[in-house]
This record gives sequence, C-alpha cells and structure tokens, in this order.
Amino acid sequence: MGFIRFLLAVGVVLCHTSSIYGFSPVSGNTAVQCFYIISGFYMTMILNEKYTGQNGNKIFYLNRALKIYPIYWIILFASIIWSLTVYKFGYPGVAKQYADNSPLSLATWSYLILSNIFIIGLDWIFLFKLENGNMLFTTDFNAQKPAFYTFAFNSIAWTVGLELLFYLIAPFIMRKNILWIVMMLLLSLGLRLLLNENGLNHVPWDYMFFPTQILFFMLGGLSYYLYKKVKLSGKINFIISAAYAIVIIFYYQFFPNNFIKEVFLFVFTALAIPSLFNLTAKSKIDKYLGDLSYPIYISQSLIIMVTGAKIFPKPFGWGLTAVILCIAAGIFLTYFVTRPIEKIRQKKINMINDYAITSSK
Repeated sequence: MGFIRFLLAVGVVLCHTSSIYGFSPVSGNTAVQCFYIISGFYMTMILNEKYTGQNGNKIFYLNRALKIYPIYWIILFASIIWSLTVYKFGYPGVAKQYADNSPLSLATWSYLILSNIFIIGLDWIFLFKLENGNMLFTTDFNAQKPAFYTFAFNSIAWTVGLELLFYLIAPFIMRKNILWIVMMLLLSLGLRLLLNENGLNHVPWDYMFFPTQILFFMLGGLSYYLYKKVKLSGKINFIISAAYAIVIIFYYQFFPNNFIKEVFLFVFTALAIPSLFNLTAKSKIDKYLGDLSYPIYISQSLIIMVTGAKIFPKPFGWGLTAVILCIAAGIFLTYFVTRPIEKIRQKKINMINDYAITSSK
C-alpha cells in the first residue's frame, strides 16, 4: 500500500504546482481524503493488534508524535528562514503577511504561534478572518483579505493537524464495536448533509472541517473489519490492487470529476485496501515508498515556495521539478531523521514496557 500512498503524495504536489506534460493523477483534495481512509485503516489495525497493553495508548501517542513532529519542525524552521530571506529582499511571503498586518492581538499571536509549532488547530485557520489584528469567525475564508491561512508557514500542514485530531480520539473509538464506527460515520455524513442544506456546501465545511471529515477515517476503520473477515486469493488481490492503481493514476481520464465519481473512488478505496495490504505487506520496496509519502507531503510547501520563484530553474516544468525535489527531500529526511528517530522510538517503547512489567510485580 506504500506505492499508493506515494502516488497520492505526488498527486497533491502536482495539484499545487502544475501537471507533468499535461498529466496528473488524482486531484489534491481527493488524494487527501483517500489518505484519511488509509489512515483510518492503519490506526484501527495497530490499535487493535499492536497497542493493546496497559500502556498501549501512551505508546500509540508517542509513536505518532515521533513520526510527525521531528520532520515537520525541520521543514517549519527552513520555511521560516526562507520566508524571512525573501522578505528581506522585498518579495512577498508569510513574513510579509505578518509585517503588513501588525500589530496583532495577543490572542491572534498565541493561536498562530501554537498552531504553527504544534500543528493541532492549524485546520481551524480556515474558520477565521483577520480584522484590526483580531481573529474573527467567518463562514467563507476565501472572501477575506488577507486570507488568514496565509499566516501558516507550512500551508499544507493543516491536513496533518486534522489527522492529529483523529489520533487523539482514535484509541477511544476504533477499538470499540464496529457499530460505534458506523455511528460516527453516519453522524459525520449527516452533519455534512445538514451543512450542505444550509448553504455551507463549500470549503472549509466540506473539506477542512474535522467533524465532516471523520467519515473518511471511519470508512477506513470499516475497511479493517472487511480485511479481517474476507480472505481473497492472491490473484484476486492482484486484480483489485491493479485496478485501484489504474483508477488513481488515470483518475482524470475517466469521465468529468463530479460527486458520484468521488463517492465511487472513496468506496473503492475502502474496498481495495484489504487487497492492497495483503499484496504488499511483506514488500520492503513498498514499505520504503510508503515511508517516503509523509516527508514528501510535508516538505512540498517549502519546495513549492522555493521552486515557484521566477529565478528558480525548472528544466522539466514546475510540477516535475517540484516532484523530483520533494522525492529527494523525502529520501534525505527518511535516512537522516526517520531512521534515527525510529531507533529512539523503539528504546522509549521498550523503557515504557519494562516499567510496566516492573510495576506489575
């Protein structure tokens, strides 16, 4: 399943830059929601099969934090340096937004500092507008100038903030009876339909609002139960996996994008995950590609800002150039950050387990 996550990450990069000679896979927002489904599957699996002991939740949260934050903070630091540099030379950027709209209130500063550092709450940035230095609620952030989301140094990280909210509640939902997952899915879908009926059928309400996105994580949870119940042959798993990969790669080639097409993709994602997992679970290459997906995804904001400069050479066009650099950044971060952190993480987990065993005696 790592190859699919890799493709989805590349799709998001291309959505924010340009196509590769007229071609791009599934669109950015659709790719992100497919990520949520996959995340729901994985989190349900590890919470039910791996983090089951007395310290299961503690180890789960530690594992997620060590996976998310070190790489994010490196990219955040580099993004701040880049923003300050371009501001010094008189070019627009995040630092210029802060300078042009100062002074900001204490509440605004507190929110922006904490959300930029810890990611949690960064998805709420689309619910506010800036007026005289104060954060005020708005139902349409796109109608505001300046758009409040432009104060985020890593503009793509709001999706990670939304996923972190899922991590916080996952241990208390995804281990329960499947009916809890179905109930959460229906409540989220019902809220989405209710907002739609009341004129809130646009971003952020249908894409950046956590309560309406919970349904995708729950769909992934249902996919885990399908994985546990249904066993298919290797040939069938291959056919389903190949068909799903074709849909992801050539998504724009099959009919115009519309609501029915998206629903089909999301349902197909949930149905295909068990086959994808069974087919690739033991593949080291697939795991490596999957490990690259997060650093590719989280580094794209910085790389897009850098490559978007007019003076930056784009020998293959903006999209392909950005993808190549994102993959290079992903390889670098995986080797020099993820692997050393993984060793630390294993030591911490062993320490927690040893303490639990000692305390129980």
